Amino acid sequence: MRRVLSVILFLTVLFTTGCKDTTDLTSLPRGEVSSEWAAAAESFYNEAISVTAPDRAQPYSIMAVEHGNVVFEQWFDGKMPDSKNDVFSVSKTVLALAVGFAVEEGLFSVEDRVIDYFPEQLPEHVSDTLSAMKIRHLLTMTCGLEETPKLLSVFKTDSDADFDWISEFFASNQTAMPGTKFYYNFFSSYIVAAILEKTSGTSVMDYITPRLLEPLHITDMEWQKSPAGICVGGWGMSLCTEDVAKLGQFLLQHGKWNGNQLLPAEWVGTMTSKLVESSPLQAFTKSSDPAVLNDPSNDHSQGYGYYVWQGKSGTYRMEGMLGNYAFVNPEKETVLVFTSNSNMDQRYIDLIWKHFAHLF
Repeated sequence: MRRVLSVILFLTVLFTTGCKDTTDLTSLPRGEVSSEWAAAAESFYNEAISVTAPDRAQPYSIMAVEHGNVVFEQWFDGKMPDSKNDVFSVSKTVLALAVGFAVEEGLFSVEDRVIDYFPEQLPEHVSDTLSAMKIRHLLTMTCGLEETPKLLSVFKTDSDADFDWISEFFASNQTAMPGTKFYYNFFSSYIVAAILEKTSGTSVMDYITPRLLEPLHITDMEWQKSPAGICVGGWGMSLCTEDVAKLGQFLLQHGKWNGNQLLPAEWVGTMTSKLVESSPLQAFTKSSDPAVLNDPSNDHSQGYGYYVWQGKSGTYRMEGMLGNYAFVNPEKETVLVFTSNSNMDQRYIDLIWKHFAHLF
């Protein structure tokens, strides 16, 4: 009886704080609220916050979309439907969508050499590794470069990041030929953003607004710029939960929205496919336990597309650090979004699978 009352209370909170007017055409349509999703969310939340410090998770929101209809939505920790959160590397997937538009419009090709776009920022000696790097290598985290400590210092709170990030990128450690090794290079996306801005003659935000944001009614997105005024590309994006869900639904629908094919389905199919093998690497420290690196069951060992992680059971996901995800299951036509503040990494994804796998 206590369990039933708990679920009823959870649903009551949902109805009073989470539901939007279904007549609002700028929102995703709302379906019948699912008690199964509510029960799963409650058990997930209770276990997530029970973890001891310093890894205790703080979920901010959960949203489930089935067959295009929101069937569950809930906010925590004082967050509301219009609350924006830093979704970190979810922004990389949005950048990959922007690249799809640029490729379709002939601004550049993923087979283009990267160095050809930055002749004035290259080192005195251009190695074979650097010369062989193509845009697709940036998109798949196989560019062959590992960032210098100076580049990684950008993420420190007391960083003086006012230096040329592009020149420093090309001065990075050259450890592999492009396409041969997966290595999570944060600044690969910055270079992609810089190429997009060079070829389009405008900012990434201005470029994608009429092509993607306006059709999806995403009106309040923020995206950080570097000291040089270039979109950082791979981080620094703030979105509300429903906007993340819209982007997940856009991927699920292969680039179609409200009956209009905005982005070629072929591009979306490619970017959400397994293009390269991947391995789990701890962000920023770039190190991990060998047992984890070689664990085929790890969610970061399932492969990588164009800034999209492959997942288990035929899923793929947009992923940002601290537990920000949009899982997409094409077979079940489901999108499951989380915004959070968590240091649990793989354990957080394990919790998601534990409590939602029977629905997702």
